[in-house]
Amino acid sequence: MLKIKVSSLKPGVRLGKDIFTFNGQLLLPKGTIILEEHLDNFHQRGLTEVFIMEATPQGGRQQSFEDVYSNSLNVVRSFMLEAKLGKPLDVNEISDTTELLLEQVFDETDLFRQMRLMKEKDDYLFTHSVNVALLSILLGRWMKCSRDTIRECGEAGLLHDIGKVFIDDAILNKPGKLSDEEYNEIKKHTVLGYNLLANTEAISDNIARAALSHHERADGSGYPMGTKGYSDNLCIAVVAVADVYDAVTSNRVYSSKRSPYTAAEILWEESFGKLDPRVTKVFYDKVANFYVGNEVLLSNNQRGVVVYVNPSQPTRPMVMVGNTFFNLAEDRSINILEVID
Repeated sequence: MLKIKVSSLKPGVRLGKDIFTFNGQLLLPKGTIILEEHLDNFHQRGLTEVFIMEATPQGGRQQSFEDVYSNSLNVVRSFMLEAKLGKPLDVNEISDTTELLLEQVFDETDLFRQMRLMKEKDDYLFTHSVNVALLSILLGRWMKCSRDTIRECGEAGLLHDIGKVFIDDAILNKPGKLSDEEYNEIKKHTVLGYNLLANTEAISDNIARAALSHHERADGSGYPMGTKGYSDNLCIAVVAVADVYDAVTSNRVYSSKRSPYTAAEILWEESFGKLDPRVTKVFYDKVANFYVGNEVLLSNNQRGVVVYVNPSQPTRPMVMVGNTFFNLAEDRSINILEVID
């Protein structure tokens, strides 16, 4: 089932949930085939979004990336609010959303562009959850994992930060540096998330452990337990890498976003003793290639286009500015500050 904008609806789709009027009267029952007259009625009533049943797509995607992303945000927002209110998680809805995201990760080049366009769409906690799910799915595919493993990594990404709903909003959204006491409160989100997921039927132990341990580091510098050594849980390793990449490339209340190249370099550095090198190496080798052809802003305030990626130094590409080429692998004084498009 998908929640999509009425403006995107076409006649012939089947309604996924009952629609009621403001006074509680049934307007259209679940299963109704939407006709042109229904669309006119929706517009007259100011209805902007409805749930529709999924159909098996033939020859391509059924929904645009934006529709699937927006629907996923709605689901994340919903299950996080319900968790905050003490309500049980709708595991089926979470599972269905993971499947939708799994089907979206088929055009790897477009994925990164679309994610950049979506980053400012909603609250960071919600967009971050969707992005980490998408990146975890992509990493699973790059590592040639089974579909079941990829799906589990995606669901772990969607749920990894759910414990943050139990943290005071004033701490979560504080723009300045956190005090030691506040930072210790933030760190509790891993345990709180684990406790919720471990006690939710149909959530696997791997997913619950990813919520608990995605901030652990091999040198013992992570939290909540300061565990040393690389985890044998692939979900943890994958979500940890996806979490760092999306956090570094996003605007947050206390820090501005940095370029995907900077994020990849941070991951590469942390592969030596912090993050699992099996995962970081794959990500580092692959990610920079998907920005060839993109316009970038350089640290010398010039704009150029990435024209070549050096396989031995993928985060230091060749950039063309007008008729001038900057080989960042040789000129270390220039960095890429931002991917523009």
